[in-house]
Amino acid sequence: MEPGFRSLLYAEPRLYDLVFPDADGSVGRMCREAFRRYGPAAPASALDIGCGSGRHLAALAGTIAECWGVDLLDSNVAYARATRPRLHVVQGDMRTVRLGRTFDLVTSFGNALSYALTDDDVARTMDTYAAHAHAGALLIVDALNARSYLDGDGFRERIDGRVDIPELRATSVAMHVLDRRARLLKRTRVWRMAGRPDVEDYAEYRLLYPEELAGGLDTAGFAMLALFDNREFRSSDLRGTTTGAPDPGGMRGRKLYAFARRHP
Repeated sequence: MEPGFRSLLYAEPRLYDLVFPDADGSVGRMCREAFRRYGPAAPASALDIGCGSGRHLAALAGTIAECWGVDLLDSNVAYARATRPRLHVVQGDMRTVRLGRTFDLVTSFGNALSYALTDDDVARTMDTYAAHAHAGALLIVDALNARSYLDGDGFRERIDGRVDIPELRATSVAMHVLDRRARLLKRTRVWRMAGRPDVEDYAEYRLLYPEELAGGLDTAGFAMLALFDNREFRSSDLRGTTTGAPDPGGMRGRKLYAFARRHP
């Protein structure tokens, strides 16, 4: 299960939490609003597939009694266990992992689904969602929005970043290549930090059109409840927009947020 990507923020998950702090709690707020809208009751158990550092799952643990996470990388699993002991985090591949039980809520954030680069990878990952969702369970998943990157203004060849907080001062330069035919986004990113050698990341992401995401979830046994390109439940044409204040986590329209329910 060697990953096809490398990232400083995954090798050192503490840095991920610093670079993408979700300081306003927007993911947890989005989930709680989804519970209210799509009920009928707040979940008692949750599974986050591709949980990374466990940060988003931890935001739900205050109101959900049983919170499990799965991640491919040992570094993420070890960090989540050490820093968020209330969570039950295990190592596994999102395409194949089976925990032998189901949950009231299944989530997949942080572009985890976008690491499924082929149609088969996407379908197998969605089957994993279904395998862990009992009838009536709620699914919340995000994915990179092909309509924004391919048909809108989402693609940027170069993105410069800066982190300037007491715990971390760093700059980054991310260069992107867009394979329109395969609907793949390839990113090479170089981090520069004082006193350390430069670190180069590499990742590939599958871009999904809204119709693809909805159709795949339907095939996997989910009924789509709603689909947005923002965390505030604002209706739109799902084309996405990158204007406005900086939003590195929500990505200003570059992401789709799907809300679905498992069929009986």
